Amino acid sequence: MNNDAQSPVLNAPEYKDEKGSDVSPTPPLKVEDVEQNGSMIEVDELTEKKLLRKLDIRIVPMICWIYLMNFMDRVNIGNARLYQMEEDLGMDPNSNQFQIAVSILFVTYVLFETPSNLILKRMKPARYLAGLMFLWGLVATFSAFVTNFAGLVACRLLLGMFEAGLFPGVILYLSMFYNRRNVSLRQACFYGTSALAGGLGGVVAYAIGEMDGVAGWNGWRWIIVINGIPTVLTAVAVPFILPNSPETASFLTEEDRRNLVLLRMREVGQTTAGQELLKEDVMKGVKDWKVYAYAIAQFVGLGMLYSFSVFLPTIINGLGGGWNRQVVQALTIPVYIVGFITYVIGAYYSDRTQNRGLFCVAGLAVSMVGYIFLIADAGLGLSFAGCFVVALGLWVATGIAFSWIGVNNPRYGKRAFASGMQITIGNCSGVVAPFLYSADMAPRFTAGYGATIGLLALGIAIYVALHLYFRMKNQRKLSGKEDWRMEGKTEEEIAEMGEDNPRYLYTI
Repeated sequence: MNNDAQSPVLNAPEYKDEKGSDVSPTPPLKVEDVEQNGSMIEVDELTEKKLLRKLDIRIVPMICWIYLMNFMDRVNIGNARLYQMEEDLGMDPNSNQFQIAVSILFVTYVLFETPSNLILKRMKPARYLAGLMFLWGLVATFSAFVTNFAGLVACRLLLGMFEAGLFPGVILYLSMFYNRRNVSLRQACFYGTSALAGGLGGVVAYAIGEMDGVAGWNGWRWIIVINGIPTVLTAVAVPFILPNSPETASFLTEEDRRNLVLLRMREVGQTTAGQELLKEDVMKGVKDWKVYAYAIAQFVGLGMLYSFSVFLPTIINGLGGGWNRQVVQALTIPVYIVGFITYVIGAYYSDRTQNRGLFCVAGLAVSMVGYIFLIADAGLGLSFAGCFVVALGLWVATGIAFSWIGVNNPRYGKRAFASGMQITIGNCSGVVAPFLYSADMAPRFTAGYGATIGLLALGIAIYVALHLYFRMKNQRKLSGKEDWRMEGKTEEEIAEMGEDNPRYLYTI
């Protein structure tokens, strides 16, 4: 057979780089060669490493910095609380007004997440993310000027609306550049920044404690405005650093772009059509029970994350150590650092072993032990140690779950819906989690810790079930029991089957 005569050719269109200049298109790739015989066209290991290094240098530091700003702008209210914020805004410390201010952000956050995920690919991703960052940066900065509780609530609602698209957007953005073998560690660097944000927030709050009273401002206003200004400045730089797509990345050569296509397309389930936003793929996600199982489990994990991150200064302050405000801020820093280090190590070994479920289960189980330490109230040392143990599992469980749902949905439409739904339902926990630390439970929050332990047990059960299900499906595929799905289909049709393809194996 004459392949040159009969094989359809995938020609790259004319592209513009981030500055509007012409970018040489990727050399033509034969659909038959790439999609049917991808294993015959190899990118050697050294070439792959060089390409990944280029991507990592250009993309990873910037998205990590963006998320650092994002998370600090969202949770610095917990640090600000210790510097007379409630008194200045006329809030009743014996009511749940502070909890309402924390939780109200997630109302708009949840409403705008999934729509943002679905429209991202139709826009220039880097510029879209930069626009969101600029808007939430302005809101975060001017939150320092509010004078009452109503103004604080209004700012938190706007902050949630503009921040909503960042996290799911970056998760999808990374999947445009990295394949399933390489994406988890990059997502770990991105998501793990939230732990560093907590630590850096503690450093900033500790340092700004010295500014309490400067220019007639109490420390809480300085904490908020000094966190907000770098966000606005970063947003201006983002479009000049982050590429909108592999095809328009001016720092990649023609050969780099070609190799990037090959690395993605040689994986079973990765096809040209599969990377488009198709209605039928979205509807498959709507009907898939696994999407909702992931989402409910992440509701548990993110509920723990948001309550722990915002209220850690309050938790430590209530342990009975008699520390002043600056010491409390400083004591949060090592807790976050431990969480970050553990998460990066866990994500690395999760990538090496291509196992996600067991790491999610282990993370939730370890955090459960930490809450048991806290609820036991067996002395200052054990209770403070409990904070570290919670952090050990917290980011491992929630971060690896984000990459798990993505790698098991190779078609873009379903992946966009699934990851958006996981994050949306997961973030609904942000509305209720603050009330686990309501004023009437202070200072020990025993009931809140107990409720968290119960939810963690639910999350563990769900992840165990998903792990066993994927293991069972892989065994069926490897034994040939799913081969009937390929009967009567051409190679192109088989390649378009996504995770239903008998040759496609789930990440367990």
